[in-house]
Amino acid sequence: MTRTFLPACLAALFFTGDGHAQETIELPREDRPLALELAEVYRIGSASAVADWELLYMVRGAGFDAAGNLYLLNSPNRVVTVGPAGNFLGQFGRTGGGPGEFAEAGQLDVLPSGRIVVADMRRLAFHVFGPEGVFERMVRMEFVPDPNVFPDLYYWGRAEVFGARPARRGAAIFSDGVRQIMRTDLSSDEARVEPFVEAWAPPGTEMKFGSLAEVTSGVWGFVPPLVFDALPGGGIAYSDSSAYAIKVTGPSGQVLRILRRPIVPQPVNDRLKRAEIDRQLAELSANDNTGGDVPPNARALMAVFGSGRVQAIEGMQFLPEVPVLHALRTTWEGNLWVQRRGEEPDVDLGPIDVLTPTGRYLGTIDGRMRMPDEFGPDGLVAFIERDEYDVPVIVVKRLPPGIR
Repeated sequence: MTRTFLPACLAALFFTGDGHAQETIELPREDRPLALELAEVYRIGSASAVADWELLYMVRGAGFDAAGNLYLLNSPNRVVTVGPAGNFLGQFGRTGGGPGEFAEAGQLDVLPSGRIVVADMRRLAFHVFGPEGVFERMVRMEFVPDPNVFPDLYYWGRAEVFGARPARRGAAIFSDGVRQIMRTDLSSDEARVEPFVEAWAPPGTEMKFGSLAEVTSGVWGFVPPLVFDALPGGGIAYSDSSAYAIKVTGPSGQVLRILRRPIVPQPVNDRLKRAEIDRQLAELSANDNTGGDVPPNARALMAVFGSGRVQAIEGMQFLPEVPVLHALRTTWEGNLWVQRRGEEPDVDLGPIDVLTPTGRYLGTIDGRMRMPDEFGPDGLVAFIERDEYDVPVIVVKRLPPGIR
C-alpha cells in the first residue's frame, strides 16, 4: 500500500496473535486546517417549544437509525422519535416495572437492524424495542456480586459504568467496564459479557474493590482516559495512554495498527494539580444526588463513600503528564474524530483531528467546534445543547462529504 501522505516511512511492523500484520503509522506533526461548514437540518427543543413532545428535560442518550430518524432518551424514562426533517414520529417507554417500562433508563443505542436498546440501570437490564418502538424483550445483565465488596455499593457503582455502544455492523454492543472494553451479546435472555480489549492502566491507578477504605483510596489525577468507539465491521478504535496513540482493532480485538502524532503531553505543575483537585471536588458535589427512590441503606453507604472520596481527592496523587486526548468518536462511514485537550485540561477542549481508520490524516477542525454528541448516516450529526433557561435543545446538522 502506498502511503505518500505520511511524513515518515512505516515506523514498525510485526505480527499479532491472529497472524495479521500490525503497523505503527506516524501521522504529520503540523495541523492541516479543515474549513468546515455544517448545514443545519433542523433544531428542536428549548423553553419556547410549543408542542409537548418537543419540551425536553434531560437527554440521556441519542441515536440515529439508517433512515436518519433520531431517537432521544428523555428523562424521565421516555424515548422520543424524530424524523429526518425534524418531524415528530412518536414516543414510547415510561416509568414502571412492566414490559418495556423503565426504572432508570440510563442509555440508548440504535442497532444496525433498527432495533432500539435502552439500558435500565436500576433493573440491570437491556430493553429491546423494534424499529417502530414496539417492545420485543428484556435482556438481563450478568451480575455476580463480589463477596469482598459492599453489595449495595457495588450494585450502584457497577450500574453507573455499564454503558453500551453499538457496533455499526454486527450484533455486538461494546461497553466500558473499568479499564476493559467488553463485548455484550444480547441474543438470549441474559446478556453474555466477555472481555474484548484489555486497556493499559498506569501501575497503581487500577480501580480497587474491597473495603470502603480501599475503594475510596488511591485517587489519581490525569490518568489517561479510555476513549473508544465502534468501527464498521466489528472492530473498534481506542486510546488508553497519555500520548497521541490510537489503536485500531479487527473484529477479534487484535490491534491491527497504531496511529501516532508527535504531540508532546503537557507536564503537570502545581497550578494544574490544584485545578484538578478543585475540578474533581466540584464534580463530586454536582453528582451528589442521594435522594429520590434510592434505598436508605444504599443512600447511607453513598454518603459515607462521598465523605471518604473528598478526603481521597484532597490527597490525590498525580501522573507526570496531562493526557493529549480527550475524546474519540467514529462516523457511520468509519472515519475517526479525535479531540485533543485544550490549554486548561478538562476545561478548554482542543481541536478535533479527522483520520481514516487505515491511517490517513484528513485535517484538523479548530477548537471552536465541539465534538458531535451523535453521528448518523449521510453525514448527519446531532448536538445536545442547552438554552439560556438550561432547557435542552437538539441541533441536527450535516457534514460535507470527505470527512464523514
